[in-house]
Amino acid sequence: MSVRRALLIGAGGFGRVHLNELVRLTDAGALELAAVSDVRLTESAAAIVAERGIRHYADYRDMLSAEAGADFVVVSTPIPLHAQMSIDALEAGYHVLLEKPPGALLQDVDRIAETAARTGKLCAVNFFAPSRKAQALIAHAIASGEIGRVRRFKAIALLQRTSAYFGRTPWAGKLTSAGNVVLDGAFHNPAAHLLYSMLKLAETAAGEVGRDSQPVSVTAEMYHANPIESDDTTAMRIEMSDGTTLSYYVTLCAKKTETQRIRIEGTEGAIEWDYDDQVKIWRYGLGKSYDCAEGGIVERRYRNLIGTLDGRDDGLDVSLDSARRFTLVANGAFESAGEIRGIPASFVRLSDAADQPGAYIEGIEAAMKNAFAAGKLLSETGLPWTVQPEPFDLREYRRFPQRFRMNGA
Repeated sequence: MSVRRALLIGAGGFGRVHLNELVRLTDAGALELAAVSDVRLTESAAAIVAERGIRHYADYRDMLSAEAGADFVVVSTPIPLHAQMSIDALEAGYHVLLEKPPGALLQDVDRIAETAARTGKLCAVNFFAPSRKAQALIAHAIASGEIGRVRRFKAIALLQRTSAYFGRTPWAGKLTSAGNVVLDGAFHNPAAHLLYSMLKLAETAAGEVGRDSQPVSVTAEMYHANPIESDDTTAMRIEMSDGTTLSYYVTLCAKKTETQRIRIEGTEGAIEWDYDDQVKIWRYGLGKSYDCAEGGIVERRYRNLIGTLDGRDDGLDVSLDSARRFTLVANGAFESAGEIRGIPASFVRLSDAADQPGAYIEGIEAAMKNAFAAGKLLSETGLPWTVQPEPFDLREYRRFPQRFRMNGA
């Protein structure tokens, strides 16, 4: 069987991670990186491309036309460009590996999905999710009744970002940029993987007991302590069609970053998974730990896409249909919040130094952990700077925005 050939659109930002991984996998014989498209390559990326003899195109459409023998295209560009570039690649006859999030707008994700269905091409999304080993372990624990009946899922991300983080691109922390909707906030970018992973585990858990579980409503409150348009601190509650509840907490304003984790609570025990693919299972207070790590996430996405194309894997680990749930909930969260509210300066310590932590919200770690433990929204815990949000129905939701005030930041 011939080696699958790849094309890369976007070699800057996280695209550089893809470039490095594609080169490494080319050296390993797992694939061949044939060409790269970027308007302006960085000096170091240009050196790699020249040294390796990788063809470079300033316009991705020229690359799609000229490299017709390639198998799939990796799209790693700013969020507003995802939809059209993916659609163009699918229309040109390529499969696609799309960087997360698949799009800022639900209607854009649906446009990509329609094109993929019509062309018969695959569209995988580079969301970080529990490894196959972790998912199998969790699924078995749920199916066997080890933790009893699953009642709720909870996810928490205590992160710290420097002031420079919000200046890394023209669209960082923005709701819109150059006339395009971006929604670049805490749960739509750095902690997007956590929200997706919780939705994925909820889907897995429901399937193990013969149920379908879809998001039916979301209630979200969104705040910023940094001088940005979008959120850096969010709490949300997602109600699922099978009656389970998902609670999600993220802040970029902690003193230090902690390992992100998801907790699944049942009537007789609990399961925790974290970003290191470590799984802990408790039953009646007794716990066991399992190492479920399976290598680098980007490599796993490439190998899974190629394995699916070659018939070795039974499907995509992160399909566009699965990733759509993320965008559905993410857009609905903005609608529920209505606007991004600033946290009063009296509760915030703010640094302007680029290499120093940005905003720190006094006591945010304890506030988040207490809400996480109770499964409550921040506004339900009595924090003085919070505002109670309204639930937003997702069942017939198709287009953003409806309630969210884009200029309300």
